Amino acid sequence: MKIGSVTNPKIILFTPYFKQNRGNSTTARRFVKGLRMWGVSVRIFAYEEEEWNSDWDSYFLEADIYHVIHLKRFSQWLKKYPHLHFSKPYILTSGGTDVNEDLKDPDAVKLMVSVADESCGITVFSEDGKNKIIQTYPDLADRIYVIPQSVDFPKDGTKESNRDILSGYPKFLLPAGLRPVKDVLYVADELKRLRYTWQELTFTIIGPVLDDGVYQEVQEFEKEHEWFRYIKEVPLEQMKAVYQSCDFVLNTSISEGQSSAVLEAMALGKPVIARLNSGNASVLSDGETGVLFESPEQFTLKVQELLTSEGKQKSIIKKAILYIKEQHSLEKEMGQFLEVYEHCLANAYV
Repeated sequence: MKIGSVTNPKIILFTPYFKQNRGNSTTARRFVKGLRMWGVSVRIFAYEEEEWNSDWDSYFLEADIYHVIHLKRFSQWLKKYPHLHFSKPYILTSGGTDVNEDLKDPDAVKLMVSVADESCGITVFSEDGKNKIIQTYPDLADRIYVIPQSVDFPKDGTKESNRDILSGYPKFLLPAGLRPVKDVLYVADELKRLRYTWQELTFTIIGPVLDDGVYQEVQEFEKEHEWFRYIKEVPLEQMKAVYQSCDFVLNTSISEGQSSAVLEAMALGKPVIARLNSGNASVLSDGETGVLFESPEQFTLKVQELLTSEGKQKSIIKKAILYIKEQHSLEKEMGQFLEVYEHCLANAYV
């Protein structure tokens, strides 16, 4: 494999998480599969899960290019290792939190810019993400690339993950780690009201505990409602079976970069009902490929409309599947990343 003037390039992928089932790990695993699909040599370092050592010092020196996921987290980690000097080109991939939340904090911006200044490319999932970075730091405009996420499921694992999904209809699933920005109980009271009409309705949240306060709220809600269940975490390999066991997938995040869960649900033919934010709006067209709502009350109205129209559900499913195939394939995503790599390596070795 040759990228630019470099034959068989060696890449180190820095990601905050790789083992834990989180958005960053989903992205990282997909990158690794895609790069290896193209015959590229890649090593993965999960900087929030692993300890840097002398072996990694050697790999770092041997690498031709570095790829970093999450600007703020990586900036904070790098401060602990002042001996690491990026003399080779590196690419930054910004997800959701570092664009939508961290850019509101001047201290975080200063930290992120310290890393971004010397990068050869910054990738974001949507035009909105690009615009937010440019508004904060216009000098980075010429190195920002918009590369939408793709959908790629690992090989199916066991279907044991279905055992905790409550039966009934309609079954609502919300895949998200428990933290304030995900606002997982945002429509809980509305679902409670919908049960007066749809008495078999159930609600399941799946995701790791990332905030003790949110976890406590979810536990309290579960104690009070037998139709709600919280499942801490399911291996990524089993999530396909989880999606298939439910009827509708929810996203209630205050902000999103571009939700892997939303894309995965669309790909598997599950109607997505999502809170309106820039990330969700970048992949969902209201009433066409999914449903977007702006308030809990509007959520109820749109859910009622969807539940009483099988034709509407089928239309959304059909359009969503087609959209994912055309716009979010792994081949397309990795082809765009290879173009960025080629640009960076070509400029590094002129």
